[in-house]
Amino acid sequence: MDEVMIFTNFRPIYIFFIIIQAISLIMAISQKKQFKPINEVAISSISLICLAVSAFMTYQIGILSDELAIGGDPVSFIMFIVVVIMSVVNLLVIYLNKKIKNFVWHSALVRIFCGKHFVTCADLV
Repeated sequence: MDEVMIFTNFRPIYIFFIIIQAISLIMAISQKKQFKPINEVAISSISLICLAVSAFMTYQIGILSDELAIGGDPVSFIMFIVVVIMSVVNLLVIYLNKKIKNFVWHSALVRIFCGKHFVTCADLV
């Protein structure tokens, strides 16, 4: 019974990482141009740190289960998979937001410098 307690002690840390990832995902999605409570570097750093620490914890659970000759904890592994998915989604949201901002900025510059007329790429060169 004590072997099961070893793995359940890791679960609150995984839950904390999932909550942190959810908060950073909400902040990344709901960022406005005028009000940015947190920038892209901070969100990506948070995602990568959560991913690295949870990967290390999953590795340690594997070592503990091997040394104690018991099975691993499937709930903790599923929580690790959730952390990985949320980290990837956070990084994708940041990347796509950055590309959309660059596209909007570029199209605004084209409208300012070229007027309301339709401009082709050859006209811009």
